[in-house]
Order: sequence, then structure tokens, then C-alpha cells
Amino acid sequence: MSLFELAFPESDARHKEAVAGLRDAQEEPIHYSFSFEVARWLARRCPGELSIDWNELDDTSRLDELLTQIRQPSEDEYFDSGWVSSRDWIDTVRAGHVPSGCSRGTDFDWLMAQLTNKRLRPFWTQLYDAAEIPLVWNLVGSRYSKARNALTVTRPATRENGMRGRPRLPKNEIMRPLAKMRTLSPREGARLIDVAMASLAVRYRETYHFNYANPREVYLADVGEGISIAVFGLLPVHRFPLECTMGYLILSNGVPIGYGGSSVLFKQVNTGVNIFDEFRGSEAAFLWTQVMRVYHALVGCTRFIANPYQFGGDNSEALKSGAFWFYYRLGYRPVLPAVRKLALREDARIRRNRKYRSDIKTLRKLASCDMHLTLPGARASELFDERWIETSSMLATEVLGAADGKTRRESAAAVARKLARDLGSRSAQCGSLALAPIVASVQPATWSTADKRQTRELLLANDGEHEAPYARLLARHDKLLISLRKTCRSAE
Repeated sequence: MSLFELAFPESDARHKEAVAGLRDAQEEPIHYSFSFEVARWLARRCPGELSIDWNELDDTSRLDELLTQIRQPSEDEYFDSGWVSSRDWIDTVRAGHVPSGCSRGTDFDWLMAQLTNKRLRPFWTQLYDAAEIPLVWNLVGSRYSKARNALTVTRPATRENGMRGRPRLPKNEIMRPLAKMRTLSPREGARLIDVAMASLAVRYRETYHFNYANPREVYLADVGEGISIAVFGLLPVHRFPLECTMGYLILSNGVPIGYGGSSVLFKQVNTGVNIFDEFRGSEAAFLWTQVMRVYHALVGCTRFIANPYQFGGDNSEALKSGAFWFYYRLGYRPVLPAVRKLALREDARIRRNRKYRSDIKTLRKLASCDMHLTLPGARASELFDERWIETSSMLATEVLGAADGKTRRESAAAVARKLARDLGSRSAQCGSLALAPIVASVQPATWSTADKRQTRELLLANDGEHEAPYARLLARHDKLLISLRKTCRSAE
């Protein structure tokens, strides 16, 4: 049984072609220039499977800069002599003595073994990414090929009633409580991150949310009939000061079938869905609804935002597919009144004539602004315009510039100390240095005791091991939302 058939055991005739295509392509070699973070992951998880694709590397100058930092001074004259190419030099080095019982590995394995100094990781990242090293990944027999990459499930679920379509009342479904969501152990979390990383790498993709996922913060929600949604928090060092950024992976019977990322900010979540090609046409509307259901349960959001790219803005594939209507039928609505009126007219035409299709010109107009799905209880005054994230960063710069510090680090520490005093903290610093300048910009010294206490809790959570608790506190902090909205508006 293929992984496609495992994912959807009751798949109908529509999917036979996709199954055949997946079987044919499941172990074809991958030719791609991965980022340093993905390359590091591949070197750890797939030793012996990847090599440098020298046939695609016409200019080795950037690779040579990387090798310059690796070789010893005694080797410089030989390397610079012109007697050997970069490839020859690496082959010569690798031809040296290999300890008994050890594998020589590939040229890629050797290269990545040289870049192990954690202290120099930012330096290696810059040099490696600049080199854009083309790799070839041999997937024959790889545990991470499309044919093998999955979580083990003891009892695969079947679809008793076939494929599920769009819920009749999507908003009700989003708010329906989850029966089961758990935080995985670090070991389980790391395994699921591996599945997520591989699911994108074999499709020539990668995402920040998976590259820097935190194995200690992986949530797995069972939404029924074999479908589960995994949500990943970020490692603390890679988080953003104000917004909470989390990725997700959709699995069916343990098989990854889609993914996405999200920006969680106060009571809103900006996100979108990507179903892998092999599984499109299956249950996209149902799956996307379940993703929103999981986020609602995890962080308490009341508004979902989709940016134009998701449904056609600067995205010809989404435009031609009519992705706008996918979002519209789930309850998303354009934020601009003129576009909303156009959508209403087009929707009425479709209802009158099932054969009617909006032309590309109309779809392009429909994809000219954000779309929002608002749950009952959501208020317009709770919307935090995303451009204000940049404005809040500007405000932080002004606060740090006015602080008493010779360096930026000293200024950040001074801001944190003053903020701690303003919030009535007994300690010299109350939590996140990253978030402190943004909070300080709204001058919270005059806030109520309850608002100050809530802010102290928020700053501590922002600096905590997990992101979701911070996101939940941020969603409940009305005073900070109102104050930051007002300050950002005034600064524009």
C-alpha cells in the first residue's frame, strides 16, 4: 500500500491518477540548493544520501570563500596554486585516512562535518547560503522519500462516508471544542519535526516555521477519522518580539498531506493553507477548517486573516484556480467595501448560473485586499493592522535611542529596568528584553494595578520556553492592544 492509499484508504476514482503519479516520482533524485539550516538537518538525518551537484556548479568562487575558512594555513599555497579545482581539493582531503569502522561519506557529508562549531553558526550560515551549493539527494531507500516519510500509526482510520467536504456551518465547526490535543515529549516532537522538514525538502520547499521549530513545543491535535494537526512553536532564539509565529503540519493516518504557517497577534491569526499536490481534491475545505479549529483552541483567537497572495495576489496559480472562492465559501470576506460588493455580485451570479465562472480580470480585483473570517464576539476595534508591527519596531528604536546606554545592549537593559519600575516589579528586570521597548513605548506607568500585573505576566511568558502561553496572554491583554493601536496610529 502506498502512503497515498494509507492517507485516504477509501479514496475514490478521482485520485487514481494522483496515486500513479506519486508512485512514479516517489524516489526520483532531488536537485536543489537548500539553505544552511536544511542542509544541516539533511546531513544529520540522511548521511550518505546527498552529494554536491558539481555539474550544476559553474562558479565556485563563493564555495571557495567557504573553504578558505575551513582549510589550514599550511594548505593555502596548494589551494591557491591553480593546480586543483575546488572539487579536486575536497576529494584529496576526503581521500585521507578514515578510522576503522567509519564511513567515508560523501563530499557533502565532509563539508557539513567541518561546519559544526555552534559559536560560528551565524557565520557559517551566511557563507553557506551565499555559496548556493547545488545538491543532489538520492532518495532510493531513504526513510524520508515521499514513499516512506510518515509517523507510525497502529490503527489507520478509514472514511466510513467517503471524503468530507466543506462544513455546513464553518464558524460553528471552528469553535467546536477539541476532544484531544496534547503536548508531545521532546523526543516525539523532534520526530515530528523530522517528518515536517522532509515533507517540504522532497518537494523543493522549506519554511522558517519548520527550520527553527522547537521540539519541546509541539502540539498534536486529533480531529477525528485519522486526521491530526501538529502545531510547532519556535525555538526561543528565533522568535519575534511581538507576534507569535507558529507552523503547522496536517497528517492523515500519519502521512503529511499539507502545511502552513501563522502569525498570532492579539486576537487574530494570519495564516493560509498549502495542500500537497498529491492530495489536492481530497478534503481541503474540511482540513483547513480543522486547522483554524486547532488554532482557536490553542490561542483563543477570534479573527483569521488571509493575505492576497493566498488567493491570487501576485500568485497566478491561486488566481487561475479560483482560490478566492475557496476562502469565501468558508466565511472569509474582503476587508475593502468595494471589493466586498464585487464579491457579493459575483456570488449572486454563480448562484443563479452554476456554469458561470469569474474571469481572470474579476478574480484579480477580488484578490486586491485581505480577507477576514471573524468568529462571533470579534470586534473591529480588536484588529491590529499588520503594518503596525513595523511601526511598533520604529517606536522601539525611538525608546532605545532615548535610553541611557552607550551600546544598544546597554540601552535595552536600561529600558527593561525602567519598565520593571513602571510596572511595579520587585526585580530589576521583568522578562523579555526583546518585547520591553515596544511595551515601554506606550508608557504603562499610569496603568491600573491589574493591567500592570497582566503586563508583567506577558513579559515573562514572552521569555518562556513555550510560545502558546504568551499568545494566549496577548489575546487577553486588551489594555496593551488599545494602547499600542493608538500609539501606532499617532506615529503614522
